[in-house]
Amino acid sequence: MWAAMARVNGKLVVVSNRGPYRTETRGGRRRLVRAAGGLVAALDPVLRERGGLWVSAQETDHPQVVQLESDQLPYDLASVKLRRRVQEDFYEGISNAVLWPLLHSMPPTVRVGTAPWESYRIANTAFAEATLSDAPRGARFWIQDYHLMLMPALIRAQRKKARVGWFCHVPWPGPDLFGALPASRELLEGLLGADLLGFHTEGYCRNFLDCVSQLTDYQVDVAAKTVKANGHTVRMLTAPIGVPFADIQQTASDPEVLERSKKIQQAVGGRQIVLGVDRLDYTKGIPERLLAFEHLLSSDRSAANRYVLVQIMVPSRQAVQAYADLKDEIDRMVGDINGRFSVTGRLPVHYYYRNLPKNELYAHYVAADVALITPLRDGMNLVAHEYCAAKTDGTGALVLSQLAGAASYLEGALIVNPHDIEGTAKTLERALEMPVAEQKERMQASRTEVHKLDVHRWADRFLRELEETRR
Repeated sequence: MWAAMARVNGKLVVVSNRGPYRTETRGGRRRLVRAAGGLVAALDPVLRERGGLWVSAQETDHPQVVQLESDQLPYDLASVKLRRRVQEDFYEGISNAVLWPLLHSMPPTVRVGTAPWESYRIANTAFAEATLSDAPRGARFWIQDYHLMLMPALIRAQRKKARVGWFCHVPWPGPDLFGALPASRELLEGLLGADLLGFHTEGYCRNFLDCVSQLTDYQVDVAAKTVKANGHTVRMLTAPIGVPFADIQQTASDPEVLERSKKIQQAVGGRQIVLGVDRLDYTKGIPERLLAFEHLLSSDRSAANRYVLVQIMVPSRQAVQAYADLKDEIDRMVGDINGRFSVTGRLPVHYYYRNLPKNELYAHYVAADVALITPLRDGMNLVAHEYCAAKTDGTGALVLSQLAGAASYLEGALIVNPHDIEGTAKTLERALEMPVAEQKERMQASRTEVHKLDVHRWADRFLRELEETRR
């Protein structure tokens, strides 16, 4: 049985696997703690402004929907509780081990043919039933990401006239890769239950249309970016996500943040700071970044006296062996670099394995001379946006992987191939030696684009397009 949810404040219902907050009890008091990740960073400010309901997953041996205490929030939280085995198979067995790597053009970490697809179906059905149980008539459903690709069609089956949108926060590969999934047709059918499908870049959108064209019999209009499926027209929208520009700029200008940024600069002895900020993941290119920085140090023995890499790595999926192995590799690489190039009182790499509070993170953005962002594949990469938004004085340089969606938009960035270690090192050196006038010209170009791609504008555009759909 599904317990009743609170009624939606307004008519926007956001659904995702990961929720925006978890409850934590300290000293007998319950409080909400915001989760890490780009999706939460993007959508939390949207619902704070609009109100509504956010539905997300929580594992348990007793399925039900529970209403979390959300007095501190202007929107409601509801948690779909899945049986523990279903949650593990749905999240780890399919979403993380198959869909995440494949959508990032990397090999799945399990045998695809024996992966637990039935749990993925059960979980998507549970999400749909729970969401529909109390969502009012007239609600607009905005489903998020690859965990819930079957859900649009499940919503459509119960509410023929509902407006249903789905947004892809990761890359979308071509049909040669996506078609390798035994469930590829089923997943496409699920998505085509929506009215509007959103992607970060034109390239991802074209790849999706190619998948539909080659893997189904539906009519695809590439120019119009539409698919005619099951009696209705599904529209594609290229809608690059952003960050809350004004909020970041305000926080980065706070006197306490500015003072903290000065202390960070003093703590590294006045050296130029190269900053990396990532969740622990094999798509983020952290080993490649360390190799590039090591190459820079090796090419100039005095570089360790001038430059320091500050790497902030947010813990993620620590129980998964592949992630534990990756952390061990990064730990070893940091130790090797510091062992080879450190001098008394000066470590070339400062390494933090934790999630920093917002003000502390922004102080690092302000303090950094260069942000080095080198994912091997990334849907967008909001760290690049946050860094530019925080550089209110217009200085600083962004070195960005060509394989991040953000590279299609941030014209002021220096673009690199993260697999080209020597090339990345040379570009990093160029960024560190860049004249202030060029820094400001490039940063202004990037900040202008980040402002245009503000998360509220992104949400407004997607929801406006969804509102204008006709069934």
